[in-house]
Amino acid sequence: MLSAANKVAVNRSLKLAGGAVRMVDGTEVRIRGRLDWYAPRGQLQLRMTAIDPAYTLGQLEVARAQLLARLRAEGLLERQAALELPLVPLRIGLVTSRGSAAEADFVDELRRSGLAFHVLSVDVRVQGVGAPRSIARGIASAAARACDVIAVVRGGGARTDLAAFDDELVARTIARCPTPVLTGVGHEIDRSVADEVAHRAEKTPTACAQLLVARVRDHLERVEDAWRVIARLAVRDLASHDAALAGHARRTVRGTTACLAEADRRLGVVAERVRRAGVAATARSEQRLGRDLGRLAGAARVQLRDAAGAVAAAERRLSHRAPRVLADAERELEALDALIRALDPQRALARGWSITTTADGRVVRSRHDVAPGDRLVTRLAD
Repeated sequence: MLSAANKVAVNRSLKLAGGAVRMVDGTEVRIRGRLDWYAPRGQLQLRMTAIDPAYTLGQLEVARAQLLARLRAEGLLERQAALELPLVPLRIGLVTSRGSAAEADFVDELRRSGLAFHVLSVDVRVQGVGAPRSIARGIASAAARACDVIAVVRGGGARTDLAAFDDELVARTIARCPTPVLTGVGHEIDRSVADEVAHRAEKTPTACAQLLVARVRDHLERVEDAWRVIARLAVRDLASHDAALAGHARRTVRGTTACLAEADRRLGVVAERVRRAGVAATARSEQRLGRDLGRLAGAARVQLRDAAGAVAAAERRLSHRAPRVLADAERELEALDALIRALDPQRALARGWSITTTADGRVVRSRHDVAPGDRLVTRLAD
């Protein structure tokens, strides 16, 4: 634990370094001091008199250079750059600390654009112990949610505050991400390893959002320009086609008039031929009709004579057969009349029989047709 004097010395040294180093967990430092031995209690105490920020910065630069060399050897520095950035990136995965100024700046810039951006925020730690793992998980989560592009942003800070973005896990996660990753980490001069492997690196979260807004607006402008070109070409082509159509119409009128005149002349010639042929055909038809009428008249007289003879013969046959047919019919009627009288129920009733029915009109022929309590109706002769 640092004493009060040591803390004063540390803070003074960090201020002299321009704030480039801030004491956080895991920061390696080189200090100057002296050892004091307190014999009565057997206590050894280190009294720090100065701290060397350049040592810490040097260590960070060495680690950063080594990591970049490994990534370059594996071909990971250019992997993100090879991905194609969508023409209209509207679905944005935002990986940052929720509630931070970086998130507010990024989202406000998109909102002010008036474009239909949809932001999927993933809350991560951006500094301290566990920050690299949190950022890596956040990038993977955003990639799994089918975003058009992923923006990893953070506000400014000391070099040690931004150490998570120089971490190998974060760098490899960005490089291997199937979705284009943009970075907007807020330090002005130095670039982090995350910036080196990203598809595109901007200086601040706001600049990162402005890049997306500019890309969408550029696409919209190109679309509008294309529509204007299409409209201009369409008007020009319509005018050209209209002129061509008018020319075709004039030629069609002239050709049609000439064709109609020629057709009218030919029709007159054909009509005269038809008229002459019709007169000749009518004369021939009248001659044939006269001959045919003479033949038909003779044939009709013969057929009428034969029909008259047949009618007379039939009349004679009918006159001979009619009395016999009538007599037979009278005998058949008398036999039917006798049968009807014999089968007349009234005659059976007159002989003392009766007809018994149930109340609904069913004839009672057997005792099985009725039951106790049924109402019966009996008909007698009178």
